[in-house]
Amino acid sequence: MEKYLADEQTGIELLYRGKDITDVAFSDIDQFNKFATELELLPISDISSISKEFNIPLHYKELDVEAFVHSKLVHGDTDQTGRVEMELAMYKERGLLPVLQLLIYIIDTMRKHNLVWGVGRGSSVSSYVLYLLGVHKVDSYKYNLDIKEFLK
Repeated sequence: MEKYLADEQTGIELLYRGKDITDVAFSDIDQFNKFATELELLPISDISSISKEFNIPLHYKELDVEAFVHSKLVHGDTDQTGRVEMELAMYKERGLLPVLQLLIYIIDTMRKHNLVWGVGRGSSVSSYVLYLLGVHKVDSYKYNLDIKEFLK
């Protein structure tokens, strides 16, 4: 079974709900091992055995984010395409494409269940890619917002 990182509060919540935390890994291994000893569980000795991947459907993990974002563009506008290429390169350089996959999954799930989310806040509205994905509703291309305000 894959293990996912959890914080102390998550572990406490699981214990309150009577859940088994045998396969729950904590971001602070010393803290987990302290709980494990108290609960007579095996301690974690190797952080490399813990998955840091998001627990999302395989379809989203395998999604080609770059192609998906390009499919959202208005064809023929080379300025928009250039902006998207620049932003995607910045996301890729920082290893953030899996975060975009997660965001696509979250947005799809919210739409499927008719959930409402905010217009946008903070520096994230300067990302045109996030706008195209539907994370926020501020067209940073139209308002010429600088992506560097978000990805510093």
